[in-house]
Amino acid sequence: MKFSIALIFFILFGISESTFAQSMTRELSSGVQMLDEYHYSHSLSANRSYRIFLPPNYEVNSDKKYPVIYYFHGWAQRYFGSMGKGYANYDKGDENNGDNIEKFVSENDVIVVKVDGLNNFSTDPLNLSPYNVSSVTTFRQFPNYFLELIDFIDSRYRTIPDREHRAVSGLSMGGFMTFWLSAKFPDKISAAGNFCGSTEFSAGLVEYPVVYTHAEMYDNYKATHIRMNNGTRDRLRFYHEDMNRVLLNVLSQYEFHVYEASHVTCGLGDMFDFLMKAFESPLPLPERWDYIDIYPFFEVWDYKVETDRNRGGFTILENVDEAGFNIAVRNFLPDGQLMTQVAVKVITAPLYQKNTKYYVVDVDLRNQQSNTYEVMSDNEGRLAIVTTGSQHQISIAPNTDQSNLSLANFSLNNMEWAETGKEIEFSIDILNKGMAAASSIKAELLSLSEGLEVLSGQGVLSSLKSQEMAQLKGRFKIINRKEGVEIAKFLLTLTDGDGGKWEEEFELRFKDPVSEIVDFVIADGKEMTVIEQAVQPVTKIVGLGNGDGIANPGETIVILVKDGDQYYQTYAYTTNPVINPNGVSIRVDDPWQEYDHIGGSFKYMMPVIDTEKGAGEVVNFYIEYWVPGNLSGQHIIKKGKVRVRIKGEDTTPPQVQYVQLHNNDRIEARIYDGQQVEKVTMTFTPNEETSTMRYVGWDEVKKQFEVQLYDNGENGDVEAGDGIFSRQIRKRSSYFYNISMKIKDGLGNEVSIQWPEVLFLKDTY
Repeated sequence: MKFSIALIFFILFGISESTFAQSMTRELSSGVQMLDEYHYSHSLSANRSYRIFLPPNYEVNSDKKYPVIYYFHGWAQRYFGSMGKGYANYDKGDENNGDNIEKFVSENDVIVVKVDGLNNFSTDPLNLSPYNVSSVTTFRQFPNYFLELIDFIDSRYRTIPDREHRAVSGLSMGGFMTFWLSAKFPDKISAAGNFCGSTEFSAGLVEYPVVYTHAEMYDNYKATHIRMNNGTRDRLRFYHEDMNRVLLNVLSQYEFHVYEASHVTCGLGDMFDFLMKAFESPLPLPERWDYIDIYPFFEVWDYKVETDRNRGGFTILENVDEAGFNIAVRNFLPDGQLMTQVAVKVITAPLYQKNTKYYVVDVDLRNQQSNTYEVMSDNEGRLAIVTTGSQHQISIAPNTDQSNLSLANFSLNNMEWAETGKEIEFSIDILNKGMAAASSIKAELLSLSEGLEVLSGQGVLSSLKSQEMAQLKGRFKIINRKEGVEIAKFLLTLTDGDGGKWEEEFELRFKDPVSEIVDFVIADGKEMTVIEQAVQPVTKIVGLGNGDGIANPGETIVILVKDGDQYYQTYAYTTNPVINPNGVSIRVDDPWQEYDHIGGSFKYMMPVIDTEKGAGEVVNFYIEYWVPGNLSGQHIIKKGKVRVRIKGEDTTPPQVQYVQLHNNDRIEARIYDGQQVEKVTMTFTPNEETSTMRYVGWDEVKKQFEVQLYDNGENGDVEAGDGIFSRQIRKRSSYFYNISMKIKDGLGNEVSIQWPEVLFLKDTY
């Protein structure tokens, strides 16, 4: 009987299963070693395979270490190549016309690891969609596995084990992973190269995935070299154009290169050259950083963030440094509803003196309230800051004699949205979130985007007290001369008379000039046939209201545009304050996956009309909608503006977005209306059918009970006036319940709702 050397070492020295790998080695004619190996993954609970390419002299010079490129394959592929007839083979020999991984590794001192994206167990039907994205079907989270894999590779091979010598790349769905992982782990990855990657997918936890769009994650890339290679015949190229209208204007280091090619690894050698140059000249680490994550718990730049969020959403960190940070949790980007009920704990990096008292100022911009308290650093010099998912600006200081100035808000003065080609005037509000007053404040505004010109960018303020917000005096005037730009970036510099200086970047979204659309319909609870999924006519009730086709106060409308003989739902944008009172923002995703098999989605809005302010108003909306083009993957974005007159009376009752039991003992209901919701009554009715389970008996016959929900910051409610009505449930034993609700607004409009889900209430004694 023969034993391999690796197996003997495993038996004699007890090497753990997580570091033991089985190898199948092929030395290619170029001298490159191509190995197919596997290791055990604790995060994915299975053996995981990978293919690794080692340079020709790897075994000769045992002291030399190498940078690593991790490569992610596309749909219907595996780490070893394509399933069946390949649409893009690029490993060795003559594959990809000789522009492949073997050739590059044979000429460069680099290790390339091909990751296996298989997302199901061997006992499951084969899922050709890798990485658990596009359709989230399993608990397996590839970001967690990626961290595990790089630790394994760094321990097993002679790598240079730091972020400056680690890059990611990939094709198609692997291209999506390239940009997602480099955005999620900017502290682990220094460069990212994407071949024809998808720009949007569902991703995240299987219970509550989110629609993840690369274009909204730009600030995560501040320290990352980033590039996309695109084919002239790639069916995803129209989505790449959408993404580029954002990334090219907010990331100076972003590169986009077009090749005469289809949906393949076009320009592989060029891309890997780009990554090698990034290893040689990594971008400097940011002194202040921004970051967005879709997971309730995450770590980045040695910060740890913990939330009790149990719905899909995004945790947004901005301007993070030793002096503090801004934080919010939203249900979608960029301007989704604040998830104010979410508890947030931020454990900072060890930036502070150990076991020392610090002063924290927490300003909630949503309700313009502030809280000041003291916190002790731990034995490592970390601070634990506890707050909520509302819009918070937080200052940290070792004493009470420091000011801390920041941008609080900006608003347009001479138009309802920023229109390209026109001079735009706007106002800037700044906040002093420090504990000492600031005086002799000066502000300067600079452009960071091509085509954006600051015509007037100075402002002053004589003084600003601690935790006070005020508008800068001065005229801020700009013009964007570049059409097709959806966003531009500014730098605001603030100084005070004591020598303090603060720099802050912010963005402004632009709209191209458009014509007025007159052929549109207000859908306010009426049955209409509209187009969904690009080409499917769907007859349904659209909007919420009395169905008379008139925008009445209190209604939730959808603006439909008639194009040809079909009606299209629209993305309707306005800054008019009579729309979306109390922070409500309702967006619906209309996926085009079944039509173009790419993963993008059109997103239409459902504006809510304020009851008190709306009557008699004329609201201008900027409108966008999609129609399919003549080419595969093409979507034509049509734009215009409409004028909507609001008239009539509010006869629409409040609406419920969701109901959930938070940690099984606090009931929450997100309720919105055009005016104040006066009363919310919830009835719990025992569901004996669901509760009938073999071997489970209940100690008593459960009874129906009723509770009032509140939005007053008391009685178990987290934050007053946020539209989330809550109640802590007490003195109830475990059981399953049906939920019904009676809701009434200030005008007496009432609604009774039977919630479709059965909820389990845990023992609360």
